[in-house]
Amino acid sequence: MAEDGRTPHTKNAAELEAYSRRITRLRRILPVIAIFLLGLLVLAANPDFARKAGQNAPDSADHRLIIDHPVFDGRGRDGRAYRLTALQGMQKNDGTMAFSDAQMNIAANDQKPSLSFTANEGIFRPPTAARGDTAELSGDVNVTTGDGYQILTPHVAINLADAIWHAKDGVRMKGQDSTLRATRLEADENKAIYRFQNIRMRLLPGREEGR
Repeated sequence: MAEDGRTPHTKNAAELEAYSRRITRLRRILPVIAIFLLGLLVLAANPDFARKAGQNAPDSADHRLIIDHPVFDGRGRDGRAYRLTALQGMQKNDGTMAFSDAQMNIAANDQKPSLSFTANEGIFRPPTAARGDTAELSGDVNVTTGDGYQILTPHVAINLADAIWHAKDGVRMKGQDSTLRATRLEADENKAIYRFQNIRMRLLPGREEGR
């Protein structure tokens, strides 16, 4: 048997030292491998993570601009100025703007009170777009009038050019002395006329003076 010049004791010590170094490296790597495998298990158990990330990313084929806190000002046919604001807006290729957390305020004048619309989301078509100068609000739409009425509805379509807006999916209107429910509302701001369909009204008892 050929000898390598080392005593058996020295050779065994060197092998044990090399083995110890390999064990140390494995101990350092194993936690990283465990975290990586845990992440794979979480993604496998929740495929919606990747799906939601893809849904939240804007579609470059349909959107060309994303704006934080957009503001649009205009004036309706009845002469009242309006302002549309939102948390975020996305401009599509056809000029339409899609909003989140939208709010539209219509100023008062000598004949008509102010109007305020808030909604979870909305679509605005500026005058230069097809079917322009219109807006649609949806998701917990809250309409507040300057003379003290509140109208709740899931969807509102607004024609800013004609100063007319519709709520076709049912409305609930609250005032100081009454509540009203209807299946449909058409509001003509030019004539200051609100037309309701299938009305159910409840009159609230008046408050005694001094209370």
